[in-house]
Amino acid sequence: MITSNNGGFPWRGLPGSDELVEAMAKGDRDGTAADGLRELQDRVSRLAIEAQIAAGCDLVTDGLTRSRDPMSEIVAGIEGLEAGPAREGFPGGGGGYRVPLVRRELAWKSPIFGEHFLFGSQGHEGRLKVVLTGPYTIAVLAEDDAYGEPMALAMALATALNQELRSLQGAGVPCIQVDEPALLGRPEDFPVFTRIWEVLGRGVQTRLALHLEGGPVGTLIAGAGRLKRLGCLSVDCVTVPGNLAALGGAPVPDGVVLGLGLVSGNTADVEDPATIAARVRSTSGLPPAERLQLGTGTSLAALPLATAVAKLKTLDGARRLLLAS
Repeated sequence: MITSNNGGFPWRGLPGSDELVEAMAKGDRDGTAADGLRELQDRVSRLAIEAQIAAGCDLVTDGLTRSRDPMSEIVAGIEGLEAGPAREGFPGGGGGYRVPLVRRELAWKSPIFGEHFLFGSQGHEGRLKVVLTGPYTIAVLAEDDAYGEPMALAMALATALNQELRSLQGAGVPCIQVDEPALLGRPEDFPVFTRIWEVLGRGVQTRLALHLEGGPVGTLIAGAGRLKRLGCLSVDCVTVPGNLAALGGAPVPDGVVLGLGLVSGNTADVEDPATIAARVRSTSGLPPAERLQLGTGTSLAALPLATAVAKLKTLDGARRLLLAS
């Protein structure tokens, strides 16, 4: 049993973050990256990684310090995509995002996340995962002038991102988390999603995690655990508490880990380890401890730094209680 941060981390509370915010704002104003922006991002991301590990988190992110919104890095890294107008209401978390504009056929240009991973993982081998928004959610939110149909666009995105996943595999990433929150609002698309997922993961041996956040898993759970090349099915069990019971009855193959999102980034109240452990114990049908992952249900990025650290410590405490029982 391990613990995992499944999203952002409040890097704005870390040393050097004020300078990073200023550099990012300057780049937005003049349309260029400010001098030293990359160095500041590197420094703050390292501090975010170290803070999560110090809190007892086994599988961490870089705090998503380089992401201006959930899709910004992918939009910048795939030929044919441009960042459009700002909107609110990103699926799952409900935050802001820039609408992806599809101007022409898509093509992967070069590694998007690999260099950042190689820097952040130094000294923390096996602890840092890469988190990215999946092709289905990007396609649902995009304005498309090239493909004319959301699922055709999603397939094109999956093909392009498959090359990114293969590149990350070559860089040694231990886990790639694909966020697909839009799927929870459109369960009728799941048969098509299975084909999108297959294209996305083709040839990828690195553990792939599918993270579903912000709504009920409902009928999706019957098929989600059986997706090809799936290594971990991670589900937000705090926004919709009933998702935990649904996971308990899910037909999940022996090789798939279940990720239980048990602390929330939407409230400053710090959860109790004993209460979380009791929730897990009382849920029938869960796999054995070695196939369970206790994680965050939603991003911690909007919380005060001390609160986010306390929530990760809560997960570690719950894990200890479960393993001791």
